Amino acid sequence: MKLKKIGAIALVSALIFGSVGVNDVYAIEQQEHLLVNTNQQIITPFWSQIDIISPYISSSGYVLYPEVYIEAKSTSASISGTMYLQKYSSGSWVNVTSWSLNGTGNVFLSKSYSGTSNTMYRTKVVVTVNGETAEAVSGACEILRY
Repeated sequence: MKLKKIGAIALVSALIFGSVGVNDVYAIEQQEHLLVNTNQQIITPFWSQIDIISPYISSSGYVLYPEVYIEAKSTSASISGTMYLQKYSSGSWVNVTSWSLNGTGNVFLSKSYSGTSNTMYRTKVVVTVNGETAEAVSGACEILRY
């Protein structure tokens, strides 16, 4: 009888701890996904032609690395648009420079730019996929002077 109780406790413990482990992994994956994209909560709109728009920005020293990945729902869809590097100045976001993007099915664009210390930057993209236009921004990246 005591052996059955130990077996039952072991089984219940495995189920409880097993499910907690799965949820922990999901939470970590979800948190990482949010941090990589915008450092904010993501609200995904309903698009008929666009599957993914993922702007991102990082830095190393004074060099900024804005990038964007766009994926259409169709592999033959035409993609065109502009990726902007913006800085925060006097209470609003201002375009610093921009790059065109074009492709079919999916597009990845990555650039580098020398930034200024103590300035906040972000990546913005305006894209048209088979006639459907959308806009997205990344989280902010600040170059700090030490």
